[in-house]
Amino acid sequence: TVHELGLPGSAGQRLPIEPYVRPDLAAAMQRLRPAILAAASRHNRPDLSGMTNREFAQVMVVIIYTENNGWLEDEVEPLRLLRPLFETAQVYANRSRIGSNFTVWPVNLRPSVALEIVRGEVPLPDPVGMITVPLQVYGSTIAPDTYTDQQRLLADITSEISNEELAVAYLAANLERGLYRARYENVPVTWAVLVAWHNQGIVRPDQIAAHPWASEYVYRASAYLEPAHCFVYADCPVAEG
Repeated sequence: TVHELGLPGSAGQRLPIEPYVRPDLAAAMQRLRPAILAAASRHNRPDLSGMTNREFAQVMVVIIYTENNGWLEDEVEPLRLLRPLFETAQVYANRSRIGSNFTVWPVNLRPSVALEIVRGEVPLPDPVGMITVPLQVYGSTIAPDTYTDQQRLLADITSEISNEELAVAYLAANLERGLYRARYENVPVTWAVLVAWHNQGIVRPDQIAAHPWASEYVYRASAYLEPAHCFVYADCPVAEG
């Protein structure tokens, strides 16, 4: 939990966050529900996560909800209407001839991180650097070794991670990478550990608590635990703005 991570302000000093799910996102999530559950089943490793597939899916949904309503939108609610325009602009920038490595919604992955996922690479603390694990992104057609142009490769990856169903597959695969990283660092897996892995590529609770962005992200994500549970288990309505 947030309290178990020892995050500053988690004992009541921070203002509560009201979970917000845009109507268009809520509709998209309903379309994606089968894909989310299927991706969770493919990429959850219960022996590593200690989670059921539905619990793993709940973490995925928490991340999607959090990524689609940033801290600035929490503070300035009218900006929520502009979020889709901002997301589209970043996709076009990544696909441009200039090339870029902006994060891409709906799951807010950088093309460079998505490339690591396709390659089955898991970054580890120095001096180890990187290991390779058996990992496959369901539906991806990217074969990195066939590219001679790095910008073209990143542009094609951008196209995949901006596709809703493929983005879900990438997200689940990325969380599976987080399971391997947590095993390497002997960290018990929790929803907060996986959320921090997605956000900052770290899993140790002490590092999460000490990292201002990761700790804030986990705090914001905690507001979406209940709506995500409702979505995955279909036992109550999803909160909307």
